Amino acid sequence: MLGWTLLLLPLFVIGCRESLSGFGAGMRARASAEQFFGALADRHFDVARNAKYEYSRVQISKGALSPSRVFDDTAAWTGVSGPVRILETFGSLVDDKYVMASRRGVPAPMKPAEGRHITTLSKLADGQYRWDTTVDFALGNARPNDIALVITRLLTAGEGLNERDARADILASAPHTSIALGSAFSLDSLHPVQLPDGTTAVTLGISVHSEQLKQRFPAFGDYVHRYVDPAKFHFFLSDRAGVGYVDGQFRDRFLTIRLRSQGGHLVPLVGPPKPIPDTLVVLADFTVKVKMFSVGFHDLSMEFVNGSHADRERDWTLTARKEPSWNLPFITARLIRAPLRYPFAGEGALFRMGIRAGEADQQTVLVRQSRLAVQESAILKFINSLSNTALDDFGARVEKEESLWLRELFLALRDDARTVLAP
Repeated sequence: MLGWTLLLLPLFVIGCRESLSGFGAGMRARASAEQFFGALADRHFDVARNAKYEYSRVQISKGALSPSRVFDDTAAWTGVSGPVRILETFGSLVDDKYVMASRRGVPAPMKPAEGRHITTLSKLADGQYRWDTTVDFALGNARPNDIALVITRLLTAGEGLNERDARADILASAPHTSIALGSAFSLDSLHPVQLPDGTTAVTLGISVHSEQLKQRFPAFGDYVHRYVDPAKFHFFLSDRAGVGYVDGQFRDRFLTIRLRSQGGHLVPLVGPPKPIPDTLVVLADFTVKVKMFSVGFHDLSMEFVNGSHADRERDWTLTARKEPSWNLPFITARLIRAPLRYPFAGEGALFRMGIRAGEADQQTVLVRQSRLAVQESAILKFINSLSNTALDDFGARVEKEESLWLRELFLALRDDARTVLAP
């Protein structure tokens, strides 16, 4: 959750009033927004775990890239069948605690903030495995197309505004959110430029301030300082011909995002405006420092598909079928690199996020799916050890402070939505 928050939530204040209007108007829109942000806030009450889930999550994280170490550990699973292992977990709010409990046969979520988590590990051959994860999280009664419209209006909210008007709108429509975000971010630059062809080009600059975060959340702020401050990434969203639509870069604690829109839709960054296609390409670079090592990748190419199924479901799918170039320490130079190609073969690695409407009186759910194939090797064990270092550093105190910060943020968004969507 931390990574998505650091990337996406600062964008929300570009045009909070216009973005929130995507929920609609009147009492239904206000109720949908309150349930949506309220569910996300409730997910970040202090987390409690039953003994089964606490044990399982630790063992699975340790064996993420070395699955054989957890595959035969029956205590880590709620179900075992031939070459398949399954862990079922249910999350719900109970007495001001968000309780995560692993058990057999967990139900579908029926109330806002309830979540069903299914993790499956399949053994494909000796040393070869596949992880599949599905999470359904209940959001209330907001329709999938409404939430998709909120996202679209978020990205195009700079249309028709200059910088002074855009900042004034933020202060007027998102005062609580601005304060909450201000503990970790500053909106250093916001430049919407109205071009002669009727399009609007927006450049957004956001600084990350771990030192400010430490004032109220010292452990969480220190974690951000350790892992986010030195990180570098770049992403470029384009069509198959290489025509760019969104460009983002983070380095030296500063995030820059460029985009261009017309009539409430993204258009190419340069050249004649044309509708954005449903299938795009994402090129990404990423580097992070763990211990003394800087690790990451560059030239990762992923297919991005914006899917729509009437008003029943909207989803956004990333699929990677081509191995990137790796940034790894020199000590790994003699290790065999073939296993690094394995996750991208065949169907490739997949990540999907979607919104699915419930039947009758059932909840609209946020759906998250992922798929990753793993071929065990010495080089993956080394990478796994680095990732476990970052997970170990994300200890109980860091997690508690992060949850408190996120809860305050989502409650601020809920309070601003109440004002903006007031009948």
